[in-house]
Amino acid sequence: MRKLNSTEIRERLRKIKLIAADVDGTLLNHSNELGEMTVDIARKLKAKGVNLTFVTQRIHSSVVPHAKILDIQIPLITVNGAMIKDLNGKVISKTLISPKHVDKALAFCKKYYIRIALVYNDEIVYTEDNSVLKDYMYRLGTEYTLIDSYDNYKDDVLEIIMMGNEKVVVKHVQNKMNFPMKWFLIAKYYRSNSRLGVYNLEIRRSGMNKRKGLKILAKYLNVKKHEVAVLGDWFNDRELFDYGAFNVALQNSVAELKFKSHIVTERTNEEDGVGEFLKLLYDSL
Repeated sequence: MRKLNSTEIRERLRKIKLIAADVDGTLLNHSNELGEMTVDIARKLKAKGVNLTFVTQRIHSSVVPHAKILDIQIPLITVNGAMIKDLNGKVISKTLISPKHVDKALAFCKKYYIRIALVYNDEIVYTEDNSVLKDYMYRLGTEYTLIDSYDNYKDDVLEIIMMGNEKVVVKHVQNKMNFPMKWFLIAKYYRSNSRLGVYNLEIRRSGMNKRKGLKILAKYLNVKKHEVAVLGDWFNDRELFDYGAFNVALQNSVAELKFKSHIVTERTNEEDGVGEFLKLLYDSL
């Protein structure tokens, strides 16, 4: 994507009303903390009518503490778009997976010896046989619940999480889940960004991703695409960067996102790169 000059950037930034930021690797550092500049300027921007929200793979409860620090009153986009809910518990959108498709995923995991957990309502549930998955998932602040069986946890599933050590096997299961069920499910494969040799699948209802979640929220808030800025760092932010907003990649982002961005921050998430962008936005106003 063509990088904008300073005049074009200021013109675009003056129109921004909504900032949708990824959480892990973007808003937060490795200690699960917000940058001081981010906290300070986010509040100042809110006073000027520019709201910040999260768009993350995390479950809602795991980001509530950070949202409270930032005094976010608008809904948060969580579980990669499958849940949109505010801090008062008002649900704007909730996209569930059919129990019969949960059964299919469980059968594949048993056949191919892949670990599986379920994002059930506002927690991640797992069984003893799948306990290793809890240790390898990079979802800080998430509430995990050990259960005896998945039998009673199939009616409120937002996402299915699978993990394996064999790339070929995980990709095979991805193909099995995508076809012939692609009308109903979408299975996204990606390599773990925190564990070498670990491969993941995230399965949600077809058509649901960060971009779709942002579209739903923007419509709810009556905000146009050119009034939105998005920030991200990893491969699961690709759809978010295809929304049509003002794209901001952090310095620690993967090359693909940097290519799709309008600007790239000089700082990483460890150096409060989001705060750097928020200051640029605030100064433009």
